[in-house]
Amino acid sequence: ADDAIFLMDRDGTGVGNSSLHKRSPSHRNLKTPVSSVHLSLQDGSKGKRPVCKFEEGQDVLARWSDGLFYLGTVKKVNKQKESCFVIFEDSSKSWVLWKDIQTGACGGGEMVCTICQEECSEVPNEMVICDKCGQGYHQRCHMPNIDSSVIASDAKWLCRQCVFATTTKRGGALKKGPNAKALQVMKQTLPYQLEDLQWDAGHKTNHEQCYCYCGGPGDWYLKMLQCWRCKQWFHEACIQCLQKPMLYGDRFYLFICSVCNSGPEYLKRLPLRWVDIAHLSLYNLSVIHKKKYFDSELELMTYIHENWDRLQTGELTDTLKSDRYDYVLEALNENKCMFMSGKEIKKKKHLFGLRIRVPPIPSNGAMKTEESTEEVSHEFKIKGRKSSKPAPLPAAAKSPLNNGIEKKGNKKSSIEPSEQYTKLKKVKRFSNPGTVESEKSNQSHCDFQDQSAMLDSLALDLPGPKRRLVEQTAQSSNTSDVESTGA
Repeated sequence: ADDAIFLMDRDGTGVGNSSLHKRSPSHRNLKTPVSSVHLSLQDGSKGKRPVCKFEEGQDVLARWSDGLFYLGTVKKVNKQKESCFVIFEDSSKSWVLWKDIQTGACGGGEMVCTICQEECSEVPNEMVICDKCGQGYHQRCHMPNIDSSVIASDAKWLCRQCVFATTTKRGGALKKGPNAKALQVMKQTLPYQLEDLQWDAGHKTNHEQCYCYCGGPGDWYLKMLQCWRCKQWFHEACIQCLQKPMLYGDRFYLFICSVCNSGPEYLKRLPLRWVDIAHLSLYNLSVIHKKKYFDSELELMTYIHENWDRLQTGELTDTLKSDRYDYVLEALNENKCMFMSGKEIKKKKHLFGLRIRVPPIPSNGAMKTEESTEEVSHEFKIKGRKSSKPAPLPAAAKSPLNNGIEKKGNKKSSIEPSEQYTKLKKVKRFSNPGTVESEKSNQSHCDFQDQSAMLDSLALDLPGPKRRLVEQTAQSSNTSDVESTGA
């Protein structure tokens, strides 16, 4: 009963942001996920195997791959793989790791630390009770560590899990209020050791299903941003610097996380070309509608017009609505290595789809434009005040998205587009020898900038991405996280 009360007792801060979201049943992981027991956590439980605190029929909050919590009921418990089979409110089902499940305080018995499961409470490592969920944490077990002033104070204190549950939401986390400030502090420390994660070759998925500030699961090809420094992926729902909600697979950002920036996140929008707009829009349409081909005028342009502000097109923003179609159509026809016309498969010529369904990658030009950020000082204070080591600010620092913070970003190594295209053609011939596409002379727009992107492009079967990703990462941390869709 205590658990049920806790699950439904969400306060007004960030209401609707966590447990009551509805999700499509097509994105469910029905295979038991891999245990993360070997992952070294930054807390008192390091080296210990977690104690099972779940039972069948128990109501829980389970964190999903978008970083948000959803209400569900435990139906099975797998102690070996440290996971529970959860049925959610929308009748969808999924295996969820223990690390991604939150419960209320257990009734009766001695209060134990949620992390280390020990009862002792002595200075300087006393037990602190969360005012939201009622669970206990040792000062040194909780991340970040709990200051002794919290114990001496009568002020309300929320644990890390509850801070995230009450502040994360679709479109970006809360920016104002006491819980938002608490979230900003929490985000400067990760609840896991980043260097212990086992990544695939393209640094898109890890064996432990551990991403973001929250340490939850994630899908890099949906609504996540990769930090330019640490290369970890972060959920849209956990990021506080977004000015507009993200589009699926939109990586046209220079993003530096709070850990690497030692404070508020840094974000700058990268420039888009018409080929990027067409690619990003077709990708989003394929994710939303679960099909490949779209009418270039009735469907594609309708989506572009409706989402013009969210696309944040930079220098192209002022393009007249009546002129956009000509530019998009030109991009579709001149980049046959990316886009497939309906006439190639004996359909209407105004139908277009992605030849390979993967998100677009920022061009080399966009990356080089941001090289100047590497010249910037490591130390900048909040609200635009310079540090004691002044350095000339690049144009990026003047962006309305920078929150007054500027940090350097590492330039990603890249391979020439022509070399990428050659390698991609070889792989495609191997996977489908009956298909030979004509090579377009204008290859500068075929922006598969690194080898990991080429591996990604071998497949992305959108109708069931979560299931396939988990199956592949469970087999090997070095395998690609996408599979062939064919032409």
